Amino acid sequence: MPVVQMRPFSYDICDHSTSAEIERIKSAYAKYAERDRGNPDKERRPGRLRMVRDRDVALYRLLDREAAPPLKQYRVLDLGCGTGDLVRRLQRYGFPNDRLFGVDLLPEALAIARRKCPDVSFTEANAENLPFPDQHFDFILAFTVFSSILSPLMARNVAREINRVLSPNGVIIWYDMRYPNPWNRNVRAMTRRHIQDLFPDFESELASKTLIPPIAYRLGALTDPLYPALTFFPALRSHYFGMLQRTAAVAETESTVSSPLRRSELQTRRSASGRSAST
Repeated sequence: MPVVQMRPFSYDICDHSTSAEIERIKSAYAKYAERDRGNPDKERRPGRLRMVRDRDVALYRLLDREAAPPLKQYRVLDLGCGTGDLVRRLQRYGFPNDRLFGVDLLPEALAIARRKCPDVSFTEANAENLPFPDQHFDFILAFTVFSSILSPLMARNVAREINRVLSPNGVIIWYDMRYPNPWNRNVRAMTRRHIQDLFPDFESELASKTLIPPIAYRLGALTDPLYPALTFFPALRSHYFGMLQRTAAVAETESTVSSPLRRSELQTRRSASGRSAST
């Protein structure tokens, strides 16, 4: 098991008024887990599998562009890692176990993650107060994290901590809901404006992704022909996927540690791929 020097937990860093929000999140995810146990076929639905596959393809393409080899030079954090499925995908991509880290609020989910990925460091922690040094990670994955946080104060606290532990030229890999879910009051939409409010010093490169889940789940045997046809229409895409990165000026002023992500090299690779870091 890899060992890192943890930042001591200090309750005074977090506002006590977010404690109710933490309990709400834990309760919501406990209900999700109970619901999924009663519906074991959900994860095997063709529409669900296609959603995950398309998201993974987008993730790997982004990493192909942003993470120049060797991958052992990067530290990667999956924030809100749950049961470790995304960490397993990062393993398959090629990141060494000792460069992968997962954080989650739920000990039950982390127990499953540790069984799936026994050589990866998983930590039970509140993302408002991450137990890692400043500028520690080159990539931080925030997949459906902020849509699960209804408290504006807690969302700001989590964004502040991401900012703190991210290296100067580090990348936030973002995947989250852009539409509200009328059937689930435990989530909220993360619009471009909301994202920019949380990360005002960051440039974003985001694209709409993923067919609206209730539609995707109902495609059944017609998933292969219908899924790409329906996702052709932007209004039917429910999530944003992409990356956030500090502006060059901010990154330079915050740089106090050496980072493998060099701004000039990143811009060269992006230019070669015909894409820009901002939208």
